[in-house]
Amino acid sequence: MKKIFHLFLTGLFLSICTVSYGQGSNDHIFPASAAAKPYIDFDSKGFLVNGKRTFIVSAGLEYARIPRQLWYDRLLKIKRAGFNCIEIYTIWNFHEPTEGKFDFTGDRDLNAFLKMVKDLGMYSIVRVGPYYCAEWDFGGYPIWLKFKPGLKVREPNPQFEKYVDRFFDHLLPIVTNNQINKGGSVILVQLENEHPNGWGTAMPDSYFKHLQTRALDAGIQVPYFFSGLHHASDPAGDGKLDDAKRPNPWFSTEFWSVWYSQYSAKPGDDDLYNRRTWKIIAHGGNGYNYYMVHGGSNFGYTNNDEDAASYDYGAAIGQAGDLRPIYYTFKRAALFSRSFQDVLENSVADSSYSKLITDTALKVTARKSPAGDIVFIDNPGKKAISTLLNTAGGKKPLTVLPGEIYPLIHNFKLNDEVTIDRALTRVFAVVKQANTTTVIVDVEKGQAIDLGFKTKSTPSTANPAVKISGSSVNITEVMTAIQKPLEYLFKAGNQTIRVLVMNRQWTDKTFITEVNGLNYVLSGAGYIAGTTIKNNQLSAQIESPLLSTTNTAVWLYSDKKSTQLTTSEQNTFNQPSSIALNNWMIKDATGFAAANYKTVNWLPSVNPLPMGADGDISPDAWYRTLVNIPETGKYTLQVNGGGRGQAFIDGKPAAKWKLNNAELTLDLKKGKHTLAIFAAHDGRDKLAAYIGPVDEVDSKGVFGKALIKKGGPFISELGNWYYTPAQKGDVSQGPPAFDTTRFKKYKIGTDVFNTKEGYAWFHTIIPQQPAGTSKLALLFKSVDENATVFINGKKVFHHNGWNQPFQVELTDAATLKAPIALSVFIENYSNEGGIDQPVKINAIGDAQVITNWQMKGGPGNPADKNGWQKMIVGKDTTGGPHFYRSSFSTPQVKGKTLIWRFDPKGLGHGTVWVNGHNIGRYPEKIPVSSLYIPECWLNNGLNQLVIYDEDGRQPNQSTIVAEQVAGRTITLQKADLN
Repeated sequence: MKKIFHLFLTGLFLSICTVSYGQGSNDHIFPASAAAKPYIDFDSKGFLVNGKRTFIVSAGLEYARIPRQLWYDRLLKIKRAGFNCIEIYTIWNFHEPTEGKFDFTGDRDLNAFLKMVKDLGMYSIVRVGPYYCAEWDFGGYPIWLKFKPGLKVREPNPQFEKYVDRFFDHLLPIVTNNQINKGGSVILVQLENEHPNGWGTAMPDSYFKHLQTRALDAGIQVPYFFSGLHHASDPAGDGKLDDAKRPNPWFSTEFWSVWYSQYSAKPGDDDLYNRRTWKIIAHGGNGYNYYMVHGGSNFGYTNNDEDAASYDYGAAIGQAGDLRPIYYTFKRAALFSRSFQDVLENSVADSSYSKLITDTALKVTARKSPAGDIVFIDNPGKKAISTLLNTAGGKKPLTVLPGEIYPLIHNFKLNDEVTIDRALTRVFAVVKQANTTTVIVDVEKGQAIDLGFKTKSTPSTANPAVKISGSSVNITEVMTAIQKPLEYLFKAGNQTIRVLVMNRQWTDKTFITEVNGLNYVLSGAGYIAGTTIKNNQLSAQIESPLLSTTNTAVWLYSDKKSTQLTTSEQNTFNQPSSIALNNWMIKDATGFAAANYKTVNWLPSVNPLPMGADGDISPDAWYRTLVNIPETGKYTLQVNGGGRGQAFIDGKPAAKWKLNNAELTLDLKKGKHTLAIFAAHDGRDKLAAYIGPVDEVDSKGVFGKALIKKGGPFISELGNWYYTPAQKGDVSQGPPAFDTTRFKKYKIGTDVFNTKEGYAWFHTIIPQQPAGTSKLALLFKSVDENATVFINGKKVFHHNGWNQPFQVELTDAATLKAPIALSVFIENYSNEGGIDQPVKINAIGDAQVITNWQMKGGPGNPADKNGWQKMIVGKDTTGGPHFYRSSFSTPQVKGKTLIWRFDPKGLGHGTVWVNGHNIGRYPEKIPVSSLYIPECWLNNGLNQLVIYDEDGRQPNQSTIVAEQVAGRTITLQKADLN
């Protein structure tokens, strides 16, 4: 049930994990070494980067889910949203998919990625594993680890540590060479990930000590920690983030923004996560990392069993690079936090502002620091509240929107000449531009603009709306409807203060870009894709949604002037909604089942082995053997399995079945036959919170002893379960007498321990078996956590560990002649507990064992030019996997980013390649039906599409479809800086 807890019950997961991984966990951070401290350091109140107080606004994304050609685009979009940091996993099986063969080139070039982050002026947090989770195949473990005898993950185990060390030998030098004290971007390192036992600085066993020693020996000098910090969908919780006992800042490494079950934005996402972000800012948080800001794609065979090609996550930046409403929400919080990081990274809670308002529907919190104060007015309700502030200058009107946490600024030093005495208007950002400081504020029509400044030198202004009295400067007006931002200027000494007053519509379209070491503010653009300066003229690539029908004027604010950009002529090309796929070619991929097929270089074994035993990492495999049938009739084949299977007898399709069901029925004639099995799966478990051996966890394909016997089926599921609570020592006394007044009905998969440690008896009756039954096997797929099995009151078996299958065999003739009382004593030590999966009985008894198997993983080569034929539409090809091939043309239009997707309508399960690039698996498991084709993998003109459909369904209904809502138009706009 821990599998259910960690993988499936999303709502429960979010609420419970806030406790499990949040405030109650060790969130301490190991300090930097002496060599790194001048570059990255911290105290109990905040982070210091290069000696400066720095609020870390981090964006989670995985370079493994983005083509290298698009790294810059995604990173720049993140930088433009005010983020100053990127958090990544260095997924093990992405870099060592085949044992001993490491790949850090191309799309896997971690060094190049980290240097790109640095070149963009951002920092990075690197989570080196060796476990990752991430809804990634097998949690990031290489599949070949399953076939190492005695290997146990995430606990003291020499075998596991040996392979971790070998991976770290290649990985850690890249990370260490990119540390900030060596001129790189890396400021924090995470060892392990979401381990059930060790978070922060906790090291409960020698495995953690080993990881620490290995990292330090490799040269990790920046601060580091274990597993993560404050993972939750609402990390601030009840807002009590200050902790005098904590020696380091408060930081969330996984602020879950939206969820991996979602595609695209849904109404309310931006408001929900806006409030949760501002709770962190208002209550003493020193930074956060959204997981995810850009989800990306599961290219190749990297998806786990919860997703397929898309890992969109409903994120701020969509799978195809489009910007969602939550992107602008994130930008707002990021720019504010970084503008006032001198306060937020060195503050304490201050109650002296509690009487600022009297309206009890609003809550007041404040942060006080040597750099100034920020007061937060919190409206937790669902209606806007208008109130009056009790200020030294009298009562001031204030309107706080539903769910909003409204910041007020007091006594904040802008520069050596000017201090913000009060900002009763929302401050969007503060931008340093040489000797000009630009303060951008956000006011809606009819609300008050109320800003007050104090100056050291005598101020001056040419703007009559700026009121000067001695050293005080005040801007107090009522906001009107605007066609462009309002601009107010005054000077003090050699410093210019510019106040730009906007509404939310304009601040959403306002970006800060740095060119040649100077900051420029551009307002009116949906996104700024790039800026350059040549011959004292600034050129900006203005990006807007493809379907946008309105063009807002874009204004440029340099340190010296403001000016409107001029627009070049736009291309009016209209993207078609779809592209038909015709002239299909087909190739039968079932030849591996033929009776006369030569199995050269196949992996031989006595019993079938799980997929991956031959080193193949695909979700497809073929198995072959010979079987001798003594007489014609109906037979039942039993073999352990995971995924989907199709049996072939002498090359002809015979049956399809779910391999987890462990048996199928075949009509067979007397004599020798070639038995071939095609196996496929849709992703492996990510093994959340799992500790122990991985050899039998979530195995795929067919494996173990294969039996065949005339008759059947022989496997049935046990029902009618009951349970009763127990004490730990009760197991030694044996099960209590069954009594329905004491025992309660039990449904398999239900938690009876209320997520706490506990013990219980589980009881059912095994029906009397047919006469002549000599052996009965009890099949347990998973219990949580430890189980002691009793038959008719007698202990017969004990098993430790959840999510591990085991079986108990009964061979006593007297026992098998009558109904059997089955009792199971369950010990639960954390989270949910009980019997996770249905318990089955197997009455096949003595049966013929099928041996001498051969296996070959993979679908074959999709680029092989041999064997293709013209597809006849309507001809039945569902008797096994087939390749299909077509071509299509896509235009590449100047000034347009056109997004195309492949819609596998009518197909079954499979994989798609475009121009040789594996774009992932289908069908999707989230609310999107088509697969994203990265624009960088498309040719200008003819493109080749290859499909491997494991069910052999024809692709004549499939098409290339446009995702117009994700497309973009780019116009070049310019302005003179003179």
